[in-house]
Amino acid sequence: MLLKFAIQEFLEDRKFKNLTEITVKGYERSLKAFHDYIVEEHQVLNIEDVRPFHIKDYLSYRKKELKNNAETINHEIRNLKAFFNYFVKEKVISVNPVTVPIQKTDTKIETFTDYHIRQMLRYYRKQKQRGDNFYAYRGYIMILILLGTGIRLGEMCNLKWKDVDFVNAKMTVIGKGRRQRTIPLTDNLKKELMEWRFYVEKKLGNVTEDSFVIPTQTGKRMNENSVKTFFQRLKKIMNFRDVRLSPHTFRHTFAKQWILSGGDVFSLQRILGHSTIEVTNKYVNLFGSALKEQNDKFNPLNNMDL
Repeated sequence: MLLKFAIQEFLEDRKFKNLTEITVKGYERSLKAFHDYIVEEHQVLNIEDVRPFHIKDYLSYRKKELKNNAETINHEIRNLKAFFNYFVKEKVISVNPVTVPIQKTDTKIETFTDYHIRQMLRYYRKQKQRGDNFYAYRGYIMILILLGTGIRLGEMCNLKWKDVDFVNAKMTVIGKGRRQRTIPLTDNLKKELMEWRFYVEKKLGNVTEDSFVIPTQTGKRMNENSVKTFFQRLKKIMNFRDVRLSPHTFRHTFAKQWILSGGDVFSLQRILGHSTIEVTNKYVNLFGSALKEQNDKFNPLNNMDL
């Protein structure tokens, strides 16, 4: 079977399994890049001809030439394993050629400090005050949503007004594997979202329940790449040297602050939409030392003369 046809069949199967559009597009980008490389560099056209050394060479290229980090390489390994496993089950090939083990990753998770957050919000407040600046206001709201809910980038882009329940102060999102979860809204975030909706309605016209919370200036869905570009521009403006400015860093920051404030790990798991508690526990393990420092500093027994 031609590799390009195999990729098409696999993507159709992912759609049939009702995976999210974001997940399917992720597979598509990953497999297209693999296809283009293996055809050009090794002249391999059929899926039956792919061998382990082809996989290793491709991943080596990504690591050395594209400077991909271990997390990105692991993402590619998982996508390729899923792809070839599908055709092993379909009996098109007998063995999965992906034999490369998952790479060890740096367990450090970067988070924003209060200083970083204040600087970003202050910048957009100033931009807003200079006039009717839709882009500045939208940037301000995106930061508040990501920081105040811990949701993923794609989940924010898919968010519609029908998903925001102002009466009960909660938000419903569809996460990985189309799993639905409910996230409580703080009073501050609820107030900001209500004011944002009023502004968008005034700026763009009629806003319905099916309108996107984070729209383009024409009212359409703002895609993930556009949001990433927005944060890349903000990164240059802020010039933070000690933290990576990306949408996912807000999610890490949400988790860290939750743990340091004494929130329980099971509630955090539900809010973040993790399928297993082990994934959530990595935050507890990483930020446990900071939690101990907080306890040592504020524990009443440490401040008493017993």
